[in-house]
Amino acid sequence: MQTKLSIFCSKIVEAGWLAAIVTVPLFFNIYSARTFEPDKITMLRAIVSVMILAWLVMVVEQGFGTTEDDSTSFSDRFLAWLKLPLVLPTLVLVIIYIISTILSISPQVSLWGSYQRLQGTYSMLSYIVVFALMAGQIRTQEQVDRLVNLVIITSVPIGLYGIIQRYGLDPLPWAGDVTRRVAANMGNAIFVASYLIMTVPLTITRLIRSMIAIIKDEETSWGHTILAAVYIFALAIQIITILFSQSRGPMLGIMGASFVMGLLLLLIPRQYAADTGRLSLKEIALAIGFILPLGVASGLTAGLGYAISLGLQRLLMAFNYQIEGISLAGVALGALLGFFGSYTYMISTQKGWRWLWLNWLSISVLAISFVLALNIRGTTFDPFLEPIRELPYFSRLAQVTETSSTGRVRILIWEAALELVKPHQPLGIDDDAFAQKDSVNSLRPLIGYGPESMFNAFAFVYPPELAHVEVRGSSADRSHNETMDSLVITGILGFLAFYFMIISLLYYAVRWLGWIPNKAAQYRLIAFLIVGGIIGAVIPYIIEGQFTFMPLGLPFGVITGLIIYLAWQGIVMHGFAGSQLSTYNLLTIALLGAIIGHFIEVHFVFSIAATYIYFWAYAGLLLAIGRIESVESTADNDLVVAAEAEVVETVSEPVSKSKRSRKGRTRRRKTATASTSDASPSFSTRPESWKMWVGSQGLAMAIILIILAFDFITPQFEFSLSNEKSASLFWMVIITWLVGFAIVLAGLATRSDTLRSQLNWVWAVVLYSATSLLYFLIYTIIHGWQFGRRVTVNSIEDVLRASGILANGLVVFYVFLFLLMGVIAVFLMWGRTRGLPSWRSENWWLYPPLVLAMLTVIWFKNIDVVRADIFLKEGERYRSNRQWSEAIALHEKAISLDSDEDFYYLMLALDYQLMAQDSRLDADQRNLAWGSGENTALTAREINPYNPDNTGNMGRYYFTLAQISADKQRRDNYFNDAISYFEKSTELAPSNVIYHNLWAQTYYILASENNDAKSYDAAIDRLQTSISIDPNYSPTWLLMGDTYAAMGDVDQALHAHSQALKYNSRGSGDGFAGFADQFFDQRLNFYISAGRGSDIIAALQQVALERLDDPDVYWAIGHAYNKNDNSEKAIEYFERALALGDTSADTLRELANIYLGQSAFEQASPLYEQLIQINPGDVEAHSALAFMYAQQGQLDKAIEHNQMVLQQMPNDYDSLKNLAILYKQQGQLQQAFDVAQQAQAAAPENEQPSWEQFIADLESQIAESS
Repeated sequence: MQTKLSIFCSKIVEAGWLAAIVTVPLFFNIYSARTFEPDKITMLRAIVSVMILAWLVMVVEQGFGTTEDDSTSFSDRFLAWLKLPLVLPTLVLVIIYIISTILSISPQVSLWGSYQRLQGTYSMLSYIVVFALMAGQIRTQEQVDRLVNLVIITSVPIGLYGIIQRYGLDPLPWAGDVTRRVAANMGNAIFVASYLIMTVPLTITRLIRSMIAIIKDEETSWGHTILAAVYIFALAIQIITILFSQSRGPMLGIMGASFVMGLLLLLIPRQYAADTGRLSLKEIALAIGFILPLGVASGLTAGLGYAISLGLQRLLMAFNYQIEGISLAGVALGALLGFFGSYTYMISTQKGWRWLWLNWLSISVLAISFVLALNIRGTTFDPFLEPIRELPYFSRLAQVTETSSTGRVRILIWEAALELVKPHQPLGIDDDAFAQKDSVNSLRPLIGYGPESMFNAFAFVYPPELAHVEVRGSSADRSHNETMDSLVITGILGFLAFYFMIISLLYYAVRWLGWIPNKAAQYRLIAFLIVGGIIGAVIPYIIEGQFTFMPLGLPFGVITGLIIYLAWQGIVMHGFAGSQLSTYNLLTIALLGAIIGHFIEVHFVFSIAATYIYFWAYAGLLLAIGRIESVESTADNDLVVAAEAEVVETVSEPVSKSKRSRKGRTRRRKTATASTSDASPSFSTRPESWKMWVGSQGLAMAIILIILAFDFITPQFEFSLSNEKSASLFWMVIITWLVGFAIVLAGLATRSDTLRSQLNWVWAVVLYSATSLLYFLIYTIIHGWQFGRRVTVNSIEDVLRASGILANGLVVFYVFLFLLMGVIAVFLMWGRTRGLPSWRSENWWLYPPLVLAMLTVIWFKNIDVVRADIFLKEGERYRSNRQWSEAIALHEKAISLDSDEDFYYLMLALDYQLMAQDSRLDADQRNLAWGSGENTALTAREINPYNPDNTGNMGRYYFTLAQISADKQRRDNYFNDAISYFEKSTELAPSNVIYHNLWAQTYYILASENNDAKSYDAAIDRLQTSISIDPNYSPTWLLMGDTYAAMGDVDQALHAHSQALKYNSRGSGDGFAGFADQFFDQRLNFYISAGRGSDIIAALQQVALERLDDPDVYWAIGHAYNKNDNSEKAIEYFERALALGDTSADTLRELANIYLGQSAFEQASPLYEQLIQINPGDVEAHSALAFMYAQQGQLDKAIEHNQMVLQQMPNDYDSLKNLAILYKQQGQLQQAFDVAQQAQAAAPENEQPSWEQFIADLESQIAESS
């Protein structure tokens, strides 16, 4: 039974998916530590919770199952439900996710998601809920149009923000560089491009629809003209931002999507051509031959575009404007105009309808060959291709197959991830209370390690080489390949379920496009998809001899299988059942193109919240329009029979062909919806009034605007049109609103013949303006008030209150968003509930617990998750200012809000550790901090024991604690605890040489303190293990050299230190810098005392051969020569260091001292003067200059520098002594007498008699002179 409450709830569901489509890509939160992905996901999960609540209430109100035939058993109904499109693959995927989560090595992480990504099973189920509700609840053309409009409009501010970033007008001060590669609202250049390639196909097909309407429908052509212009503008913004992101994976994705969409679009004329028989050889030749005129037309228009761009560039330069790449853009736009113009001409003149698709296929093959050629070096075409490779944006496409840098990172991750899929030893630690050995290790190839668990599991197979191309010690949480990710997190079963879903999507999309005419074609398509995927997976193995590239070959094989099938059908097609182009054909092509583009790019990157929600939303929309078409097709067939009967009985007056066709379509649509409504009460498809259409779109725009307000209006924001950065935000909002306004009003003009009431344009403008702007203005005022509040901080409570303002600002936004969803629902149900009861009162007892349950989930598992992160970020700010108590209070608040997150405990432990090392605090406070930090770090490990960093951090903690502990027994105990945890961490991460080295270092310190030979041997043994894992890591060799030196083994120490000095890279570390650290002199003294100083100098000279321009190396060699008593060689290397720009005090001082020792005063003097310029109070330099000037007879200068020394050190005996003598030599007897008395007071006892004589002599001379 329908009630007002059930209809309201159904509209809440629709408002929910509209909010999700907008919020996930557009929203971010600068007040939290993570800012982007987790904040987007928690917002989505909260919205989905509201949708679930609304759906449950709707089902209860309608009476679930009351329309079913009582004679049908539950099992029969369930089997019928499974036969619905996409239901079975989705259900299988859900079941596998649940099983994998339950048996995960980290079930809590798998369920709720990791700290960085939050893409756990809860989030995945949220995406799938959106898919299911959209598939079941989208029933009308208006719903479809509203959703598609919102997808396109939402992309506009995101694209505009990327362009704003590119030109340095960003109103927000990001820490990273967002001008070279724009990140927009996603925080990552790859992510923003990945999102936008899913909006481009919908924009393109909407543009095509409007262009077709302009040509065919004169009455509403002005509305479509405006729409076409707006879509071109939106498409330009989308493509420009994708180019500005310079992301290769998304570029390949959009190229693949464009190829498939172009093929399907050009197959439409093939479907409706008069002759649908097999293509002849002549037609195939025409298709291939048409490449030539197509190229000529594109070339001519490209030249025209270049000429226009040059003129425009000169015009802009005259006004002091310069836009990068304008000539390249002119060529590209000109070529595209000629290219697509040629196709448009052929189609509009009904030429080549049967074979144009084949020409497109040929062009696409050439394009793919061109991209491959760009990526294959060392061919005869290099002289021609190299200039193209250097062009902007082409340079990124020319690096798709690179095997260095990021390309090598991916390969190494894929190779290691495959090791996780193969049978292997179980993860875990023997006899550990928390990280126990994996009890279901034998099932891992089938079920995987659990969603979001790759970070923990990957450490077990971490390839050492990865540390040399990426940041050392960081484990991969994604493999940058969706196929590989599915294998790792959900195993072979999850992998099969994933491809079951993808193949089903492709199958149904092609079916709904009319390209599966019979059973044979159905089996052929499935065979092509599966066999294509298998061949794609096997080919890399045949070439490489390993399955590393299988995750790339498989998806491309599937897509290739689809293309081959379509080409087959295009060639052999005979007959087509359809009589006219379906309303939804273009949209189906767009959705399929977007899904294929996404499917391609996620095999080079990984899915994010925006692409996940769009993928599942598009799948839901695809299923919904398939169902709508099926219902309308059934209704149309019934109408044909009725119409034939009507023709017999009556003869209607003649009408024009175009009007008859259009009105006929309208009548059929209305009748179809009516019959549908009769057949299924849940399918209420009565056309919306223009007020409902405009108002709902205006409220949807309000969602966009309030998100922009939250994103950009910060407490520091000051609006001024004279300020370029704040003005950029103003124009972003204005342009976004105008785009939405144009799409809604122009769209209204195109549907004027289907409206149920007379359209009033003035009221339409007022209604859209009011619904979109009023709510936005109210929120903006309250948002500004909330974030503008100030708290005077005088206590910890004040700190928490001040941070709470930011955290509660998020709550305010949630409240406004949910209220807005309610307003949208009310608008959508307005006028549709007359005569219906308000609600089923007998169900009242059920609703409060449902509401309470959903509010609990929203608050504690979504809102509080982000509030905790806001307190964390504020705590980090206080920690950076060494305000430990405030940081600790904020981080404890974060833990109280999200106690399941180990990262918060790690940050709190860090607060305590830094506090314990603060010398400003007394011993009791520091000891208390050490203890609190230890307990906190242990809790973090208990929460997530399979994260090797949590175990390794405990080792580091005890290692540090041992070094500062004064009690010998406690030191030894702490060192032993550190050894225990480092050993455990190497069980979880066997190839992490950092933990092996820390383990060895702990043994080294224990051995040096206790003079324990066994500990030295243990250290050497551990270091040899480390070297066997990664022989190119300099710190390992350095520590081994130090250990052998401590053991007195000179030869082994020299070998190890020489090895360390060979390395200098990001992954290997700077071996020279490590050797020449604060222990440099100790190492040199060891070799010199052993008579091997020349050997270590020779090793340093080898470094100099590799680093000819590094002054530090020459200083080190000079310093070594100086300590080895070879001053001439020392001078040579110090002078080289100075010539290379070394002006450090150490180099100047050491060289000056050598010259001083050689009495080379002319060389020493300017060096000491430079030291004084660096530090005017340099005592040593002043003393040396005083000595040299005295030796040269420049007594005034000598006296001056001695006086400078005494300003810094009033009781310096040598300076007093020298100054007394200098005054005496100058005849300043009284000054000499005064200084001599000071010198006598500072003199050692054995020199007292000589000073007594000196003073007596001065007294007599003064007496004589007087």
